[in-house]
Amino acid sequence: MSFIIGLRNFVFKVLYRIFRPIIFLMDPEQAHYTLKKGGVFLGSNPITRAITSLLFDYNHRMLNIEVDGIKYRNPVGLSAGFDKDGELTKIYPSLGFGLAELGSFTGEVCPGNPGKRLFRMVKSKSIVVWYGLNNLGAEKISSRLANADFGRLKVGINAAKSNVTPEFVLEESIRDYIKTLTLFKDIGDYFTINISCPNTQDGEPFVDKANLDALLIAVNQKIRTISNKPIYIKLAADLSLAEIDVIIDGCIEHKMDGVVLTNLAKPDMNQEHIAAEYPSNLGVLPKGKGAMSGLPLQRISTNVIRHVYRRTRGSMTIIGVGGIFTAKDAYEKITSGASLLHMITTMIFDGPQNINEINRGLVQLLKEDGFTSLEQAVGSRNPLPILSQESVDLTESNDVNDSAEVA
Repeated sequence: MSFIIGLRNFVFKVLYRIFRPIIFLMDPEQAHYTLKKGGVFLGSNPITRAITSLLFDYNHRMLNIEVDGIKYRNPVGLSAGFDKDGELTKIYPSLGFGLAELGSFTGEVCPGNPGKRLFRMVKSKSIVVWYGLNNLGAEKISSRLANADFGRLKVGINAAKSNVTPEFVLEESIRDYIKTLTLFKDIGDYFTINISCPNTQDGEPFVDKANLDALLIAVNQKIRTISNKPIYIKLAADLSLAEIDVIIDGCIEHKMDGVVLTNLAKPDMNQEHIAAEYPSNLGVLPKGKGAMSGLPLQRISTNVIRHVYRRTRGSMTIIGVGGIFTAKDAYEKITSGASLLHMITTMIFDGPQNINEINRGLVQLLKEDGFTSLEQAVGSRNPLPILSQESVDLTESNDVNDSAEVA
């Protein structure tokens, strides 16, 4: 059966290679909306969904994984940023996705940044994004999705701060996040709080510890009391290890369930792309604007995953994002410490059949390493640091103190 599915995927790969130059003649944003309309149609009725599943889906028990109490049929997910208004959930399972993160959604309607906002870097195998969180707003979208049945698809709700002013006001920004999270409290399976969008007018203010603490305190006080969904924090790609540690330690302190690693890569901080391809160097995007998905992000995100997994000693859920084009790429992030994965760019460059090809390849890689389940592979090639005796004594002392407090 695996051979037949592999042959099926190869045929679609060849077909996509033939038609991709035609698709790439279109403006990237227009191509996105055109193909999205096709996805909405394919998901609109049981017949087209069944045909799509026959052509693209793949299932295997070794890919099943339970993360924070949620059972996923496979770890391969769609990243936030593709389905900004949550319109394609009915077709994702038929394409092979185990999960999809919708949004980012913001408290207010956001038109996004003006002008041309999406660019292809073909040689760098990357998409440059300068959308600026365009979406219809949490009120309208949550109202439309309120009674949605996502079936076997697990859904993440990505909440960001409205990108409507260059001025940052902490209280208003926190209120914006809380509004979105509250409106979606009964929709989807988990929350992601996006503090890392590289294309907003007021930057990334929640990288500051005091601002982050204030946000997470408010989330615990106002959202934990109305929803028991896991809450993850999405980090930027261009942080120093010291900055990452501050955020991770804050997540631990405020008992967040996990992190999404990472958001897009900014060109000034990245040497993994062909600079001559970057749109600002071609005069079609203002200098310093936009950020990259795909291959330029691959090494960065994996290194961050490894660091965070070791720093948290595997205690926090990690969702790995960035530069996943093959099963080997996916497996590297899993064995580095990620339990789940997000991707977009591979569909654009390699075709939709690559989602189930990655899943199929993961099964083979798990077998080659002698694993019988996906959980066994998580972090398997990223050994945790050995605690010193002083650290062990301190941990045991804290455990005793905690027990005394409980008693």
